[in-house]
Amino acid sequence: MTSTPLPDASETIAAPATPAGPGGIAILRVSGPRAWEVGCRLFQPRRPWPPAGPRPWRFHLGSLRDAQGQAIDEALAVFFRGPRSYTTQDLVELHCHGGPAVLRQLLEAALSHGCRLARPGEFTLRALLGGRLDLGQAEAVAGLIAARSQGEARLALANLAGGLSRRLAPLREALVSTAARVEAAIDFPEDLAPEESAGLTDLPAGLAKGVLAPLAELISKSQRRRVFREGATVVLCGRPNVGKSSLFNALLGRQRALVSHLAGTTRDTLEEPLVLGGVAVRLVDTAGLGLMAEPSASPAAELDELGRQAAAQAVDNADLLLVVLDGSHPLTPADREVMAASAGRPRLVAVNKADLGPGWNLAELGVVENEPILRVSAARGTGLEDLAQALGRALTGGQAEPQVGEVLAGTRQVAALERCRVAAERAGEQLRAGAWELVSLELGEALAALGEVDGQGAPDEVIEAVFSQFCVGK
Repeated sequence: MTSTPLPDASETIAAPATPAGPGGIAILRVSGPRAWEVGCRLFQPRRPWPPAGPRPWRFHLGSLRDAQGQAIDEALAVFFRGPRSYTTQDLVELHCHGGPAVLRQLLEAALSHGCRLARPGEFTLRALLGGRLDLGQAEAVAGLIAARSQGEARLALANLAGGLSRRLAPLREALVSTAARVEAAIDFPEDLAPEESAGLTDLPAGLAKGVLAPLAELISKSQRRRVFREGATVVLCGRPNVGKSSLFNALLGRQRALVSHLAGTTRDTLEEPLVLGGVAVRLVDTAGLGLMAEPSASPAAELDELGRQAAAQAVDNADLLLVVLDGSHPLTPADREVMAASAGRPRLVAVNKADLGPGWNLAELGVVENEPILRVSAARGTGLEDLAQALGRALTGGQAEPQVGEVLAGTRQVAALERCRVAAERAGEQLRAGAWELVSLELGEALAALGEVDGQGAPDEVIEAVFSQFCVGK
């Protein structure tokens, strides 16, 4: 497998560090050996620089210059001397008004003075290469930027503070210690003292206690509480005209989906972010499911079928289904088909239009015992708070929100930790069989997998994959 080489850290890079579009403030970040030189060409201070140049780690007031030296804005500048900067290199941040035209001119001027446009996440990559962050902390930076709930932010902050790395350090130490003793047994068996030879029989138990048990606990906890770190997708489904879009709007607290008494108003999926029970949720409204219509070549029928297909795909990708039924009219064959199709999946049943009087008895559903069924009225807003709380409980399994300092691994990290666990488990089996050479190979595999999490010895393609998820300017 080939990968793009990691960028050259000896080049000076520049990129906006704030989102595109109008705003109160925009920031251009410049990092590298020539950062101060470029910063001084872009920024003219209100007062002349002292003989030693800009004072680092202080705000300076002045004006910005374009590539032709013309003033384009009043601004603040901060100069950082490496290694006491985010990237561990010389770094300059230029804070100007948030107009896109000003920032574009400033970036063009920086590039004209010899900077290269930074790749996504390259500033944080330089912090990694400079030893300021490890790979787990670098991923936490991206997680903190993308956090949509307080729980996601807490978990990212704990890992940014090195929480995951501290959890993994004893495991790495145990693996390295075991590998060293095995290598000694392979290369210098005649030099081992009798007590050292006897101590080799304790290695499987040491691996089990020092590596396998902590790994299993961390993996299990991270998987159980994945929803707090990565969020969840909740899909509203049901036959046409049961009030899915009305309930979608009611949960959001605003009119997002078109609502009509005519069936088939929604023909595509609509998605909106929401926080339920401390979990960042992607709430998805879908077209009606249920019995297939008679084949027809009309454009409307074709659109209906495309909507059904999109809804079915959304249902397949859901973490939780919110099945919506019309409580004011008798159950239809289409309702029963939706219930049958969602059986065995994580779901919550909402009986809408409860304010219009019951059109059927809940016993008619034939659902499993203790399955949550809630009566709501999207039109009047009744039962919505109970529904939101029930959705939160269903997503979290009743678990409490993450506490300050709680450490979890992400999906990519869990996969690497699982490979580490399997390799360490195989190493224990080979230890008991006395196959020393195979033990050494398995321990090497375990350490390589662990390195994909903390970055120690991680291959370039792993680092490249991690940083490809970053935005430009971070």
